[in-house]
Amino acid sequence: MKSIRSRIGAALGFTLTASLVLSACSSGTSSTSTSTPAPATSTAPTASAAAQPKLDPYTIKMFVPGVPQKDQELVNAEISKYLKDKINVTLDMQVIDWGSWADKMNLKYASNEVFDITWTTSWDNWVGKIQNKSIIPLDDLIAKYGQDAVKIVNPKVMNGIKYNGVTYGMPTNKEFAANKGFLVRKDLVDKYKFDLSTVKKPEDMEPFFDVIKKNEPGMIPFLSSKGNALFIAVQEANFYGASSSATNLGVLDRNNKDLKLVDLYSDPRYMDMLKLANKWYKAGYINKDAATLTDFAGTYRSGKVFAFPETLKPGKDMEVTQASGQKWVQVEFTKPLITTGSVLGNMLSISRTSKNPERVMMFLNLLYSDKTLLNMIAFGLEGKHFVKKDANTIDFPQGVTAQTSGYSLGAPYMFGNQFNDYLWTNEDPQKWEKYNKFNTDGEEAKGIGFIFNNENVKNEISAYTNALAEFYPGLITGTLDPVEYLPKMVEKLKAAGMDKINKEVQTQLDAWAAANKK
Repeated sequence: MKSIRSRIGAALGFTLTASLVLSACSSGTSSTSTSTPAPATSTAPTASAAAQPKLDPYTIKMFVPGVPQKDQELVNAEISKYLKDKINVTLDMQVIDWGSWADKMNLKYASNEVFDITWTTSWDNWVGKIQNKSIIPLDDLIAKYGQDAVKIVNPKVMNGIKYNGVTYGMPTNKEFAANKGFLVRKDLVDKYKFDLSTVKKPEDMEPFFDVIKKNEPGMIPFLSSKGNALFIAVQEANFYGASSSATNLGVLDRNNKDLKLVDLYSDPRYMDMLKLANKWYKAGYINKDAATLTDFAGTYRSGKVFAFPETLKPGKDMEVTQASGQKWVQVEFTKPLITTGSVLGNMLSISRTSKNPERVMMFLNLLYSDKTLLNMIAFGLEGKHFVKKDANTIDFPQGVTAQTSGYSLGAPYMFGNQFNDYLWTNEDPQKWEKYNKFNTDGEEAKGIGFIFNNENVKNEISAYTNALAEFYPGLITGTLDPVEYLPKMVEKLKAAGMDKINKEVQTQLDAWAAANKK
């Protein structure tokens, strides 16, 4: 198999234009590695910040999705004290629950609310934010105030997140492959002596779900929602998105080598997946409010969930264990895959309404170079939310758990250089090395580097998305019978312009393939 140096060179060395050109890269003889852990760095002010004779006070307002934390203001205050002598910044970080993230952020953009930083990713209408000028270009700011960050993040990654040759977000230095599966409550696995080694496909979980349903009153065997359903765990075994801002369009078949899009809704494998979800819903394995549930993370942290679908990586079960206070174990159904979406991954972008983008970039730069700052944002305050066991290992203080801690955000992957994060005592000491191997073992998706420009079909995508909302949540959660309702949904999607969108994606994909000799 190609080394990760060669693969990520091919996967990330591209400039995102309307039809994107994938940069060529030499063979795996390079000494750089995309996800090699960066050494711990000094917490001294950066050269760019130190060079400033005096910085006026400035408050940075930052929005990220997740589970809102009780001690958020306390953590913000301590981070602000830490930053005062560095870049004279007060941090106002606010966490918006996942269920309302998109709607609330769209309102902020529409109302021109003044703020500085937003979390962004490829699937969260990233291209739309760029086209609407909701987030700003960063290249000049990076050149002046982001020197430490670009020393740490592989240049191929920085090139790989460009759109039309321009940088619009600072990427987390992290893993770039992903696989899919379930997270399952370990205490219940042990209690009923479930043998998870026998689970090769989702259907193999059914006997376990049945035991939980019969013996654990109030427990949800398989938590689902309109954004986190069975398809999350199994769809990528057969399908993945080439690139489109419309759900389930621009889809390629993982098992074929060509770059021809498939009609997902007419594929029998998709129908089989919907039928399985419907079977589970009728059996009582899936929560009755799945189609309307918004607080997915809060629900699985409640102690009333046996299993739920998740995007996985090495140690994902331990990360969720730490954040939720319940022990989980992961069950994998797909092999690691590196896609355009996964290399774009997690980014922090600067809002067009920011009053001081220069100071904001100084702050973002510190997330890569300042280990103390990074871990305060990721894990809270030493002595209150965690205690250090050694230089790089932490645990909860005595008597404190993830459920009683006032700060258990569980989202270190959103910030800066993840290889500078502390590890919890229950995490694998070789976690970062395993991230490297995970990337190395990851299959490179066909068409990696292509990203769709939706300008020609913006109206159709809007109509398609509105039509999708009527039936899609019910179908993917198993609430609706797919035999009856999938044809009804497809009829409305076609009327909204589904075929035109797919045709436009294929046209751009063909042009990209020709330009890159694919």
